[in-house]
Amino acid sequence: MRKLILAILEKIPYRTKFGLSLADVAKIRYYKKYGEKKNKCLCGGHVHTIYWNRSEDDVSWETTCSSCEQLYDED
Repeated sequence: MRKLILAILEKIPYRTKFGLSLADVAKIRYYKKYGEKKNKCLCGGHVHTIYWNRSEDDVSWETTCSSCEQLYDED
């Protein structure tokens, strides 16, 4: 049922000023409110954080969904 709702929201031609669809906005709001504690995305995928050490002082990270590739946070 979730995938059907996300597919319908994706087809609506509305975009935010940052280019996000309604499905992307719903995923972000779900993750911030419920999924952050469970590491779950609205699509049902697992959210994980990847770290890269480029040098001693330069550490980068990225939080994405393994299923839908939704980017939640990065540095």
